[in-house]
Amino acid sequence: MSYESKMFEQFAMPTRKQVEQALLRALLKHGGIIKEFGAGEEIVDEIASDFGLTEHQRSAFLRTVYRKENRVKKALLWHRLLFRAADSLAKEKLVSRPTQTFQLTNKKEWMLTEKGFDEALKLLNIPTAKKIFLPIKSYEVQKIVKQLSESPRPENYSPFDKGKKVRKAMVESAIRTRGFRQAVIEAYSCKCAICGMKINSPDSLSWEVEAAHIVPHSSLGRDDIWNGIALCHLHHWAFDIGWLTLLDNYTIQVSSQVHSLPADYGRIGDYEFLRVCSIKNTRILLPSKSEIHPHHNAIRWHRQNIFHQ
Repeated sequence: MSYESKMFEQFAMPTRKQVEQALLRALLKHGGIIKEFGAGEEIVDEIASDFGLTEHQRSAFLRTVYRKENRVKKALLWHRLLFRAADSLAKEKLVSRPTQTFQLTNKKEWMLTEKGFDEALKLLNIPTAKKIFLPIKSYEVQKIVKQLSESPRPENYSPFDKGKKVRKAMVESAIRTRGFRQAVIEAYSCKCAICGMKINSPDSLSWEVEAAHIVPHSSLGRDDIWNGIALCHLHHWAFDIGWLTLLDNYTIQVSSQVHSLPADYGRIGDYEFLRVCSIKNTRILLPSKSEIHPHHNAIRWHRQNIFHQ
């Protein structure tokens, strides 16, 4: 038995398998990513508390002697166990290593892979059918997000994807769809572009805001960031059925039919969610990068085909 293994046994630490499962659950809770296991990191104490580790267990350390340099290096036993568990998950392709993630996001983090995502859902008894609705980052999805966010903005952009029906049942298509949602929501800082609503669920597994297609799926709209806009549930519905549209300068245009609505329609208490958008020159909240603003070809199609004048 190695010195490290003897220390784990001496301090009655959880098994590596138990810590692996705890890490997968924690990754799902934290949106698919956690930082490296350094002192002061919230995740280190959070998982330790889940196991009910004592202060003695948390502060125990390993001693490594570097004879040539005549020095002793100390490493916290609990941190080493976390790293060993994460390293094992990486070998099983359940997470990406911080060095891999850094190449993709410029952040040194452990990130779920699609395989790890499925395993975490299984551990938490969450149906896999909910996977597509959860804003959890995975290494494969973040590749799509990076591609969508950094692609050169086309001048002659077509918001239609004629191959969408053919690819509909493919796994790659599902990952592309999740990548689209993640890219759009992140681009708008998880806020509704119209009202600015920003809120997530108590367990942090879901955002209220949605990634809306400007040219909808039913019309073979592309899963591209230029064909997307972040909207809350209510404004997403109003946009999809034609109460609202956008002008080329991204100001909101409301259907003239709003004036014929009964006075108690479209109200939330004293807030009139449609009529307030008809204030002159009200612009949507846009991403800071102009290269990923909604494309004019997409919003013109929406005005001509969805919007009710």
